[in-house]
Amino acid sequence: MLKYKNFIKLIIILLISSIPLYSHELRLHYSRSYIDNNILYADVYAGINIEIDENIKRYVESGIIVFLNFRIDFLRKRAIFNENLKEVYLSRRIYYDFFTKEYVAVNSETSLETRSQNFYVLIRTLYQISRVEIYETDKLNEDNIYFFKTRLSIRFQNAFPYLSVFFNAITPLQYRIKWLKTEEFKINELY
Repeated sequence: MLKYKNFIKLIIILLISSIPLYSHELRLHYSRSYIDNNILYADVYAGINIEIDENIKRYVESGIIVFLNFRIDFLRKRAIFNENLKEVYLSRRIYYDFFTKEYVAVNSETSLETRSQNFYVLIRTLYQISRVEIYETDKLNEDNIYFFKTRLSIRFQNAFPYLSVFFNAITPLQYRIKWLKTEEFKINELY
């Protein structure tokens, strides 16, 4: 009986101590969806965490290119297996320009560069992604139930090729962060 109580106490301590681990994760959250000209759009944002921002800043200032990869899945709910209707991949590349002393973010879809001498101003602009084109509503059944799943991954690449062998040996190349699922909805609820 005493071993059983100690085991329960150990489980409780482990559960309580693991709670702070999740607060340091960066997540891609679904903000809202709407319909415009028969196209379904979604807005997403990454949860902001000062500690992670500090680590990203330190990596970027050390010559490491950081890729923020956003993934949005649009799914139809089914009885057994959900049907994935569309996967949207978005990427942002962040690096430090040592010549101009500016932080640079590059949008992978448009190749548009955003520059700032303040890292925190730049990173805040990357965390909000609006008006992501998802699906044509003409092709959707109004009686079906749909939902979104979102995920963010962070990938690192050394800006100096001759150091890549050492860098890759000590740094994980990519962190995948847990999927977040939105509430279920019907298309006619968005009109």
